[in-house]
Amino acid sequence: MFTIYAAVLGLCVGLVSGAFLTLVNLLSQLLWEIVPVSFDLPIYYPIIFGLIGGVLVGLFQIYVGDYPKSMEDTMEEFKATKAVKYKKKLAKNFLGAVLVLSFGASLGPEAALACILGGLVTWVGDHLKFTFARREEFLKLGIGAMLATIFNAPLAGISEPLEEEYTSKTRRLKWKKLVLYALTTAFGLVGFSLVEQLVPKETIFKIRIPVVDWTPQAFLLAIPALLVGIAFGCLFLALETFSDKLAEKIQRPLLLAVLAGLLLGSLAMISPYFLFSGEHDLLPLSENYQQMTAGFLLFLAVGKIFLTNLSFAFGWRGGKIFPAIFAGAAIGFAFVNLFPYTPGLLTAIIVAASVTVILKQAIVTASLLLLLFPLQFFPAILLACFIAQKFSAFWTKAPPEKSV
Repeated sequence: MFTIYAAVLGLCVGLVSGAFLTLVNLLSQLLWEIVPVSFDLPIYYPIIFGLIGGVLVGLFQIYVGDYPKSMEDTMEEFKATKAVKYKKKLAKNFLGAVLVLSFGASLGPEAALACILGGLVTWVGDHLKFTFARREEFLKLGIGAMLATIFNAPLAGISEPLEEEYTSKTRRLKWKKLVLYALTTAFGLVGFSLVEQLVPKETIFKIRIPVVDWTPQAFLLAIPALLVGIAFGCLFLALETFSDKLAEKIQRPLLLAVLAGLLLGSLAMISPYFLFSGEHDLLPLSENYQQMTAGFLLFLAVGKIFLTNLSFAFGWRGGKIFPAIFAGAAIGFAFVNLFPYTPGLLTAIIVAASVTVILKQAIVTASLLLLLFPLQFFPAILLACFIAQKFSAFWTKAPPEKSV
């Protein structure tokens, strides 16, 4: 019966994820494409929208609360209380996420979806009388399926049990758990595909790599690329800490949200790549990066992660995985602009190393990147993830496990 419940959960996750992303995409297109053209808005309209969004987000934070919760907060609440509150909470998480994402925040949808899933799992557990252990497993199954669907990464759904076995002392794989995760993920992808068939959309979360031309220089540059990726991941974490401390000093929700909105609008005036999570922008960036200077790509990468962390700390709450991958790709393209030898391989190594340092989960990161780059690069991606995870664990003196 639990297997049947898991399959149904996966299907529901796919349907909910697809519907949520479709709604956010439609609202974003309305606000950022249709409205400016229809009303012939001035060229500085991104600043206007950023300030309006800042005021709305600030008022939402004051009168409703800090929503949506992050994935980490959702898991901590679940472990502490054996539940995720869903009565009068699901609507707040949903509305908070739609508001932030529609106004172009450099954040992803995974945080809101994790909150919604947590409430759904708690509701199911209340009605089916699951034990806490089963409830926790049910939630992890749902989050795995959600990551697989929104990142177009089927292996992300089974990465959690693989990560647990890799970081455990026994290294004994529990095949029943792996099959259960795979089943949930498969039904999640089916549900997501059903929504896509109803509302077709452009290809997202893709990088276009030209025909792979292996060069010996690329192997010599693999170590420098790995170090660049690790350093960029450390910079992301440093900016995260800086943004949190800065927000603690100001402690005025409305002012914080408006400042974040002003920064968002100002950077969007420089480049539209600063808007949104980056899932839709990876493909055009990969097609046009050769027409950009390495300096601009470096500015884009650093500006993106600064905007993401500052926005989150200042009340524009959401997920950080999509922006981290986009920024890692930007820094990778800057690197290969200077050293154009098998650019896809070097970019993949930089993205893999940087995201692993941020998430502190090698297998999860590798699974998210599986279909983003050509399969020929996957062994290098996997190796870069493991090396970066070891470095991160050694540098922080902390265990490598961390919920995404």
